Parts: sequence; structure tokens; C-alpha cells
Amino acid sequence: MSKKVIEVNQASFQRDVIQRSFQEPVLVDFWAPWCGPCRMLGPVLERVASEADSGFVLAKLNSDQNPALTQQFGIQGIPAVKAFANGRVVDEFVGAQPEPMVRQFVGRVKSGFKPATASSSAKRPQQPTDPAARLKQARQLLSQGSGCKAQNLLENFPAGSQAEEAGQLLLLASFMCSGGQELGGSADVQALYGQAASAMQRREASAALYNLLVALNQEPDGRKDRTRGVMQAIFVLLGENDVVVQQYRSLV
Repeated sequence: MSKKVIEVNQASFQRDVIQRSFQEPVLVDFWAPWCGPCRMLGPVLERVASEADSGFVLAKLNSDQNPALTQQFGIQGIPAVKAFANGRVVDEFVGAQPEPMVRQFVGRVKSGFKPATASSSAKRPQQPTDPAARLKQARQLLSQGSGCKAQNLLENFPAGSQAEEAGQLLLLASFMCSGGQELGGSADVQALYGQAASAMQRREASAALYNLLVALNQEPDGRKDRTRGVMQAIFVLLGENDVVVQQYRSLV
């Protein structure tokens, strides 16, 4: 198998898809062994990915063996291909496609990609040294759905008056950056966490809180604190006067 074609699962998805997509586009092929169209599309994707100048990574994910991820990304039919760039889904298609259409799809994804560690890094402001400014920037990133970038700002935050808030928001940032998977739990609960993280990335806090609340009610008592912590962090991000906060606070 080419180095540009990898197999991913629940455990490796954050590292091999989300994090890697900050360096180059990653196309995730949701497939299953019993799926005839998958066996048609798979070799086409692998051939294009294996070319010397492909410019992307193909990550093959067995949907039968990874039901939580399949639910998280709303897969209703396979084969399904989702293109990730800078931690987010930027394009997708469903069903077996002829090679010219696949190449057109790849070209579209590549043309719109700006690696976070390359040309865009020169335009990115340096991390603030002032804790208040650093916290403000992290809040802005979270509000924009950029959990991984906010996490970098909030980790190892200096002691002081902003440290408690930074610690709360760090829990939310790491939750978003991991796609909700760091909280673990059953497959059904993990799917809810994944939907909540995706909603926060789309700046849909109400949908995120709804999924977190459903997950909270399904978790055993010994596992509820982390879920509550993520919800509380969303409250901190939105502010006490936000109508969504007022709607959900009494339910936590």
C-alpha cells in the first residue's frame, strides 16, 4: 500500500485525519467489504492518491467496524468520500464516480487548500504574551469553530486571574479538536459527542448543547462530570446573557 493510502479507525482518526489535514488534504473513504460500488471506487481513489504529485492522503475507513464515526459524519450510504482540510470537512460526494470526476473533485479540494503550517502561518499573528490578550484570541478562535488552534493558546496557560477561565475553555477546545472522541463512552454516546463537536465547529452552539444534554442523560453517574464540564465551558464562551445559555443552564 502506498504511503499516501492509509487505513484509519476510531483510535487513529484524530491523528491521521484531523491533525494531518492541517498539512495536506485528507480524503476519507467510508467503505465496507460487502459494498459492490465501494470495490469499484476504491481502486480509483487509491490509484489517484498513489501518484507522485497527488497532493493528498487517502484514508480508508471501514464503516462497519467504526459505527461511531459513521454516525458522527452522517454517513447514510456508501461509498462516501469526505475531504478534510485544516480539521474540517470541506467537500464530499457519495457513490461510485468515474475517474475523471474523481480527479475533478481532488483538483477542487487541492485548489482551495491553504496549509495552516505553510503560507498561512506567515500571515497568522504571533501568540500573545499578555494572558488577557491570549485568552481573548482563544475565545475568538473557539467562536469561529477552530478548536485545535484555541487549544494551542490555552495549553500551559500562565497562572493569574484568567487561568480559571482558560482552564474551562481548554476543556472545550480539546473536545472540539478531538471531534468529541476524547470523552469516550459507548458508541451511541460517542456519536452524540461527535455531533456536538461538529456543531461547535459550525458555530451552532444550541445544537451542540442539545447533543451534549442527550449524552449526559445516557452517561452513568461516574462519567457525567466531563460532559457537564464541556457544557459549562460553552456557557462561559457564550456568556450568561445568551438566550441559549439561559435555556440550557437549568438542565445541567
